[in-house]
Formats: sequence, C-alpha cells, structure tokens
Amino acid sequence: MTTTHSVPRVTIGRSGITTSQLSLGTWGIGKAAAAATIGDDETIITVLEAAFDAGITYLDSADMYENEDRLGRLLKEVRNKPDDLLIATKYGHGKPFTADGVRRAVEQSLASLELETIPLMMLHDPRGEEDMAEVFGAGGALEGLRALQSEGLVGAIGVATGTMQPLHAAVDSDEFDVIQFPRLYTLVNRAAKTSGLLEKARAKGIGTQLAAPFTGNILATGVRGVDKPLYAYWPAQPEVIEAVGRMQDRADELGITIAQAAVAYVATEPLIDVAVIGVRTPGEVEENVESLFTGVSRDDLESIADAGAVDESLMGGPDFVWPFPLDRVPDELKDVVSKNAGHK
Repeated sequence: MTTTHSVPRVTIGRSGITTSQLSLGTWGIGKAAAAATIGDDETIITVLEAAFDAGITYLDSADMYENEDRLGRLLKEVRNKPDDLLIATKYGHGKPFTADGVRRAVEQSLASLELETIPLMMLHDPRGEEDMAEVFGAGGALEGLRALQSEGLVGAIGVATGTMQPLHAAVDSDEFDVIQFPRLYTLVNRAAKTSGLLEKARAKGIGTQLAAPFTGNILATGVRGVDKPLYAYWPAQPEVIEAVGRMQDRADELGITIAQAAVAYVATEPLIDVAVIGVRTPGEVEENVESLFTGVSRDDLESIADAGAVDESLMGGPDFVWPFPLDRVPDELKDVVSKNAGHK
C-alpha cells in the first residue's frame, strides 16, 4: 500500500511550532520492548523514508530510548529528510529532575543529533508531587530549562508523562508550552479529557500531544488470533481484552481496522494537536496516515469507543501510575509497586 495522502500540518499550542499532525515515535529505534522494536538499520531507514514521504516531519525521542546516536547517524542516509524536520526529545524517566541533569541530557542530544537547538525539550515521566517539587525547586529541571532557553539551546519546553497529577501540575503552573500524555486519551481510556486536563491546557494555549494511541499495543493488533494481547506492553486485563473485542466488531461494521480507528479517534479530537505513533514497517506508516482520511465520522468513532466502554481502573486509574490495577500486579513487579505505591 502506498498512501496518496499527506499528513496535515498543525501548530502545537503556544509553542509556535508548526509541524505534522502525526509524529513518529522513535522508541523502537533504541532500547524498546520486543513488540515495538523496528529492527536493523536498513529497516529503520525505510520507515523514516516512508514517514517523510507521507508528510510526517516530526520525530519524538528521549534520552532513555538510547537511540539518538543511531538516529543521528541514520538520518544522514535518508534520501528525503525534510528541511523543516522537528526532533523533540525528553529527559528524566527515573533520573533526578535537576538543572544539571537536564543540561547534560540536552548537551548529549545536541551532539548526537547534530543540532544547534532542541526545538522542544520535555521532562520525561515525573510520577507525582515529589518529582514535581524537584522540577520546580531551586536547582530543579525548570530552572535548568530556563537557563538553556536563555542560551538558545532549547526552544519550547514541556512535560511528558502518563501520570495525571504531574500533568495537571504542569498545566496549572503555566510554565510549560506542551504536555504529552501516553495512553491517556484513547479508545479505551479518555482520562485526559474527562478529567478536564485538555480543556484546561487549551484555555492556556498549552500544546497537547497524545502518545501511544495503540496503548502499547492492543489497539494495533486487536484481539483476534493474538495469543497475549498487550496493554502498555504488559498482558492486558481480561476485561480490557473483551472490551477491545467489542470495539473491533464495531470497527468492522464501519469498514475500518481497530488500528485505524485508534489513530482517527485521537486525530479528530479538537483538543489534541499531535498524535505520536509507533510503527515497525513502512506499511504501518502508510496505514496510520490513511487513518486520517477514512471518512468515518466522529460520531461513528465515538460509537467504537462506546462499544467497548471499560472501567478505567483496569488500566491503573485514576492516577495511572501503573498500567494495571494494584490488586492485579504482575508477580515480577510486586516488589517495585510495593515500594513506590505504598502497597504490600
């Protein structure tokens, strides 16, 4: 399949950044879960070229992906790298949210990607009040980002996390230009909207980016013929599997795949600027782009979500620190969850 469409352009909130409505996530180029890994250098180049051919001009990265040396190298071999290519990156994910930490990350990203400025730098995966206190405190990451902005090394700044409290804190502070929220506005979990986060961000002009529309990755694979459907790359709860099956039935009635429905659902939400997609092949790039042009109405997309309405606690709600209910923690994570969430 070769797409005949080009991804629309959007402006990301008050950041002033104009780019493609779809961003290509690059976790699969680095240290990713097996189900998300793209593969060898040749395959990565073909994926990048397919994305650029389709009008995608935005790559989303992070220091924890451990991919930026590779990405910088491979971009030199791509035949059609856009002149206006935007590469955003992130720092954090378990590291201290300090000024020194974010400076080291920016300097490394600039060197690896051979950039003079990071046009959008986000703080990655703060999990709660303690992390955000460090971000806002003396010597914290926000202070560091402001210094990097004054030196011209960083443009817009943001917070990227799948946890609700830090996202609300970021918006309430009005210090950030963008929020990115994996899995918090999808066919199976609409918390970013039902909590009021998206409307609050839009009222302040803060850009909004939904990452992981496939929820890692049950909304990409569906449930039919799949031995162990995954949510956030962990085995999905039985109720979630059943719900996605109902959504898949409704998508079939409308003549689209569940993966196309997942992307279209995000792209047609007026309160979201950008959807960050993860793909492994050029064909998946093309399917994602065609998702924007299926002609299926917003009401019909809502009917897919409604067909599989599910209790969001089954995806770790309402705080969404974990992608599963705490009373169903996988054995291999019980010690970690007990330590971090206060549960024995």
